[in-house]
Amino acid sequence: MARSVLKTEKVTIRFGGLTAVGNFTIDVAEGSISSLIGPNGAGKTTCFNIITGFYTPTEGKVYFMDKDITGMKPHDVCRAGIARTFQNIRLFSGGTVLQNVMTACWVRQKSPWWTAPLMLPGFLREECEIREKSMELLNAVGLGHLSKEIATGLPYGAQRRLEIARALATDPKLLLLDEPAAGMNPQESRELMDFIRQIRDRFGLTILLIEHDMKVVMGVSEWIRVLDYGQLIAEGTPAEIRSNSKVIEAYLGKEAAVCAEN
Repeated sequence: MARSVLKTEKVTIRFGGLTAVGNFTIDVAEGSISSLIGPNGAGKTTCFNIITGFYTPTEGKVYFMDKDITGMKPHDVCRAGIARTFQNIRLFSGGTVLQNVMTACWVRQKSPWWTAPLMLPGFLREECEIREKSMELLNAVGLGHLSKEIATGLPYGAQRRLEIARALATDPKLLLLDEPAAGMNPQESRELMDFIRQIRDRFGLTILLIEHDMKVVMGVSEWIRVLDYGQLIAEGTPAEIRSNSKVIEAYLGKEAAVCAEN
């Protein structure tokens, strides 16, 4: 039986009198690729924000590798081994493709911050190692030849890959992808499925994604969880979710369920 990487226990968050997420309980197996789906406003990104420390739950607990990380600050969550991308791409504007990845590498820096302006040998050696690591990551996602380009000038699909490369630069064990196929055409979406499997295998990751493209969800996921109005209403294999009457009624609809099969 696979080890548990991420667990949430009855996680609930309220904004004023509104319960955005209620009793959210999941157990994500190590090495798996799973999806969190549901209608707009179901609470999916809110769950990601709780897991990654952007929100503190009103009730409940979040565990990563059996450690309680509930309410931990985002930078500490990142250092613990959880990285994420965002629904709206958040690259460092004005920076090159290489600089975007190198910046993320510094979360693992060993040299004290004050050695940077002094240009001490230890800092220079580490900077060289970071540059090499960043180029390796860019080559791994097919962007090595664009390393000197301004990041925000890349085509949309390439920006998505760059954001993932930047997340990988933090050496995560768990990668959260928030709508990675958003804005992609059918060909790019098919390539994305292969890409997600490749980075899972190459970097030994566990991947949890939010996605609305049902062909991507059904094609890449080994396990699917469904949120509706902040409540987990179903979970199972793609085949089980596709035929679940609650899911069809709340989210997929008969036409979408048929489309996801094809």
